[in-house]
Amino acid sequence: MRLGLVAERLLDWVALASGRVPTPIIDALPGLIIARALMAATRLGIFDALAASALPAEGLATLCATDPVATEKLLNLLVAQRYLQRTQGRYSLTATARRWLLHDGPQSIHAYLRYNELQWDWLGRTEAFVQTGRPIRFHQEMAAADWDLYQQGMLAIARLTAPEVAWRIPVPSGANQLLDIGGAHGAYSAALCRRHPHLSATILDLPEAIEYAAPLLAEMGMGERVRQVAGDALTTDLGIARYDVVFIANLVHHFDAATNCALMQRVARALAPGGLCVIQEGIRPGEAEQPRQLEACGDFFFALTSEAGLYSFAEMSAWQRAAGLAPLHPIRLLTGPGQGLQMAHKPTATRQPQRRR
Repeated sequence: MRLGLVAERLLDWVALASGRVPTPIIDALPGLIIARALMAATRLGIFDALAASALPAEGLATLCATDPVATEKLLNLLVAQRYLQRTQGRYSLTATARRWLLHDGPQSIHAYLRYNELQWDWLGRTEAFVQTGRPIRFHQEMAAADWDLYQQGMLAIARLTAPEVAWRIPVPSGANQLLDIGGAHGAYSAALCRRHPHLSATILDLPEAIEYAAPLLAEMGMGERVRQVAGDALTTDLGIARYDVVFIANLVHHFDAATNCALMQRVARALAPGGLCVIQEGIRPGEAEQPRQLEACGDFFFALTSEAGLYSFAEMSAWQRAAGLAPLHPIRLLTGPGQGLQMAHKPTATRQPQRRR
């Protein structure tokens, strides 16, 4: 899956085929305009204002307290991007916008687009990162309001993949204790506990993450079955043979390979015999493969904003193997483009989970 130029007319096809289209210009400017327009429309309430009925630009501007002329320009851009449609001067939501962009929709990514405002600012430091190699380490510099946006944005994304992830994970028979490392908002823990009635979860995450994620978890109504504990994945004592499943989602891209290898050693000790280690991540292609657009974007972005970047299935399974775990065949997620699961079990003579097909 990749983003790129799509010809809409015969002349467009001819121009692209001739090699005369200056594609770097298209990559550099329209993408920025579209991204910022989408973020602005979300923040200004454009999509929510159109939820009930179609409106002309002037009426929408009144509802959103925006300038009518500028609003119409924004609306026409959103029509071109197929988030809106225009009929006889009135604008309405397309099915795509209604599904993803209303703030209270079950599949809404509204909160993630608000979080993109932070990511927009971080990308402005790209040159300094490339020149110095020093990442932003955003967890260390976010303000309170930023942590709130961050947790809401992460929850919006997690909700899209959590049902598939819970279905894909072969939780061992008789399992009752899950450790969710870095899963503050609780979406994955809640999905796994709902699927497995005898399972209870402990979420370990940074104190700031727990503070702003606690209200989000409370809304899920999981009660005592899912609890949050403030700590640090790299230093908090995980115990010995305490958990049947250790789940780590979208965390290892923050750490270098040596740190992840050490983390996996601690995870292996925390697993009961027959227990399961699950890493969910964006997946970087192997060394023999050419970079792919979405994965390369993620790899660069996490190198810029944190500590390392994405890893391949082979690298993650090597950490698990070095910790004495037995890796399972990797799984690519259908609901999370570019993401996958690298699982491994702790060997035992009596209980070995099988990969769900």
